Amino acid sequence: MSGAVSPSWRTSLYVTCVAQATAMLAFGFVLPFLPLYLKEIGVSPDSAVVFWSGALVTSTGISLAIFSPIWGALADRHGRKIMVLRSMLVGGLIIALMGLVQNVEQFLVLRILQGIFTGTIAAATALVASIVPRERLAWSMGLLQTSVYVGISAGPVLGGLIAQAVGIRGTFFVAGAMLAVAGIFVWQFVHEHFTPPTLTKRPGFIETMGIGLRSPILMPLMVTLLLVQLSSAIVFPILPLFVERLSSASDPVKLYAGLAFGATAVFSALAALFYSRLVDRSGYRRILILACFGAALFFLPQAFVANIGQFLLLRAGLGIFFGVLIPATNAIVGLSTPPELRGSAYGLTSSATAVGNAIGPLLGSTLAASLGYPAVFIATAGVLTLLGLWVITLVREPVSNPPP
Repeated sequence: MSGAVSPSWRTSLYVTCVAQATAMLAFGFVLPFLPLYLKEIGVSPDSAVVFWSGALVTSTGISLAIFSPIWGALADRHGRKIMVLRSMLVGGLIIALMGLVQNVEQFLVLRILQGIFTGTIAAATALVASIVPRERLAWSMGLLQTSVYVGISAGPVLGGLIAQAVGIRGTFFVAGAMLAVAGIFVWQFVHEHFTPPTLTKRPGFIETMGIGLRSPILMPLMVTLLLVQLSSAIVFPILPLFVERLSSASDPVKLYAGLAFGATAVFSALAALFYSRLVDRSGYRRILILACFGAALFFLPQAFVANIGQFLLLRAGLGIFFGVLIPATNAIVGLSTPPELRGSAYGLTSSATAVGNAIGPLLGSTLAASLGYPAVFIATAGVLTLLGLWVITLVREPVSNPPP
């Protein structure tokens, strides 16, 4: 119970959330400028720029998916705070080195290393789950996810201003420094109270993977997070082009595209912050089901909008439901997993999220190329509807008072 938890848990939570927002800001600085940076280091023609842009994003997702469970298992053995420090401090060094690359092959190696050594969200999620009282987990996960959305939505805007001032190469150095500062804050102000495991026989990494994949509790949650992230990332390649199609020649297309991303992120952040009040009345599972079907209902009409105003309203409404999906699922993971295995559990769910993030843009591009832009929104609504049925069938409500 909360009486056994150190009074410092609130400070540790807030510092972790600020550090995570800073990390997402830093990562968000550079993504919008990948194609421009590739041209700067000599990639041509435009078809090669498109290919390498996709390869760089996908390579990070794949390496993150492979290594997240490994870091999660190590977190259970050596502590969760040290994993956050690893992801932010080493990640800061890798991002800064990207500002020094001379060719795309060097850049690709660093993007792969980024996926191997970062994973800040999984590390921070496992840390928060280990330091907050059980009855505050829903609210804490919402606060952490809000910090992620804030960083994601503000990162490209702030990155654009910095790139204008110091150039794209300089942006990598600023982003690396921000990650390092975030890691130092965690080092100084977050207190974990980790007790090393005393079990003489602990499951190895492969065995832990098998346990997670066979678990009737964890496996459905992994699939849930994979499909949630896929549904979010599937529109990334086509959203600016769809906005351009809805706009007239005199409209500020770049601004509207930014608003289409930003509206969803802002309302997702607000929903993640306040959803815990509904959980107390309705339970996690019911809220998750409502969020799946609600997101599907807001995705479907996006295929048929007639103007940019309608589209932005639907993107904002989508955020209200999308913002609930990840923190609610992560809270169920924490409440359903023994404390000594939470690092492994969040490592596995992070791997599933990374797979969704890697597959989503490829699937969206393929659907748009073969069936047109509206097909992407219709298919995503279908995926979210199936996800709602999946949750109804297989996801279990966590018990309120598990045995100690």
